[in-house]
Amino acid sequence: MLHLDRLWHKADYSPEAKQWFIQQQRDFMAAHDNWIIDGNYGGTMPLRLAEADLVLWLQVNRVQAIIRVVRRSLRYHWDKASRPDMAAGFTEHWNRDYWNFLAFVWHYDDKKWQKVLAQRPAGTRLVVLRGKRAKRTFMDRFPNSGE
Repeated sequence: MLHLDRLWHKADYSPEAKQWFIQQQRDFMAAHDNWIIDGNYGGTMPLRLAEADLVLWLQVNRVQAIIRVVRRSLRYHWDKASRPDMAAGFTEHWNRDYWNFLAFVWHYDDKKWQKVLAQRPAGTRLVVLRGKRAKRTFMDRFPNSGE
């Protein structure tokens, strides 16, 4: 499994880092017959969609999304081990960037992403999961989900 947050947040966010980020994803997909990549990162979504055979889209309402982001941030502040998907040494700051991220989450445009996902190659399956129950039901039926 490749966690995009682990990659991106160990970079310096420069234009060179963006190219490195793209190459890391390409290398990961080329090195694995079967792979899971966790993360949104719209700038590299087409790259991943072109290679995916299954896309899971987890949807929650905006209030729930904000609550989860803040809860995750607080938990990570108190216990770095709570986010094994995050880059080592990453420190989250409650600064303008964080508030901009919360605004991004609040204004997340499902219709925009539906258009992006609609451009996936023919045969790429899209499963939209709304809420914990749908996620749990899917995972109970997904092969090898316990491994």
